[in-house]
Amino acid sequence: MDSNSFLMVDCSIHNQDMYYATGFLAEDRFLYLKSGDKEIVLVPAMELGRARKESRISDIRTTTDYGVIEKLKRHGRERAYCLVVSELLRDEGITQVSVPHNFPIFIADELRSQGFEIKPIPSPITKLRGIKTRNEIKYIKKAQICCEAAMKSAVDAIRRAEIRDGVLEDSGHVLTSERIRAVIEHTLIDCGCESHSTIAACGTDAADPHNAGTGALIVDEGIVLDIFPRLRMERYCADMTRTVAKGSPSQALLDMYDAVLDAQTAGIGMVRAGISGSDIHNAVCDVFEDQGYLDLFIHSTGHGVGLDVHEEPHIGAGGGILEAGNVITIEPGLYDHEIGGIRIEDMVLVTENGCETLTTMEKRFVV
Repeated sequence: MDSNSFLMVDCSIHNQDMYYATGFLAEDRFLYLKSGDKEIVLVPAMELGRARKESRISDIRTTTDYGVIEKLKRHGRERAYCLVVSELLRDEGITQVSVPHNFPIFIADELRSQGFEIKPIPSPITKLRGIKTRNEIKYIKKAQICCEAAMKSAVDAIRRAEIRDGVLEDSGHVLTSERIRAVIEHTLIDCGCESHSTIAACGTDAADPHNAGTGALIVDEGIVLDIFPRLRMERYCADMTRTVAKGSPSQALLDMYDAVLDAQTAGIGMVRAGISGSDIHNAVCDVFEDQGYLDLFIHSTGHGVGLDVHEEPHIGAGGGILEAGNVITIEPGLYDHEIGGIRIEDMVLVTENGCETLTTMEKRFVV
């Protein structure tokens, strides 16, 4: 039993492995233990009722069951919690347990001091999350519908904008990155989503892939719009990027856009179960190399999407073999600090013989 025991201690609002394993969403830390075929959740007493209603796990216990109040009085909060954990492990006959690499070091050290063998391993939950169930795919598609509604609202605002003194204006006000983000985020809120770090980066701001963008949107410049919302209730994410321009962008920008679109088309065309993320990335790099842009491609080709916006599998150097049920992005980009940045991102579901594209919005540069 020991060799099959796996322990996590964390909150599930930020640790998606905890949420996936338990189905219980909580701001405060709690415990998940899997030992053989047995699964246990240990929560504060105040969370017992909610955990019983929401968690998929039937064996739910509280820290009060293990005398946490008396332990708190004698040992303080952190050590008391460690003593509760150790008592639970002993009750289950466990002397050695595997934990994820991000397991709290204080708890690990305390457990070791009490004679337990603690072995950090890559989380097996993370691997399980890579292959999506029918319900998970449904939730991701729902998030993507919201994502595309927000993208459409942003692109429509840019399309409607007037041009004055080299900048975009809307109803007499300068249209800024900040205002476009507000448009996006208001749409997402109305759709039942939350979003953080939305990108609306114009001109040379867009030459840094994760620059959120600030200030006025400039005529003839590329505007990178990268939206990655999470459903508030179901917790699943979507992710997409479009790059647009209002006016008459330079030939250099037009050529970069065409190269990115060619590279993305090549990448998506390779997606199927049994191919590696590394092979897809190499194919994208080959397109850029053939067109003389390889030195401007500075990130991986894509990533998995699910409960986290960035999760396994990795579509880049060293990326492993794809499996049917993976949901991934293909998002090549080019970044030139003299010209700006271009990125196009679609999300696809890996199938046995290819993929299903989950992103339906058109790819039009000049709007």
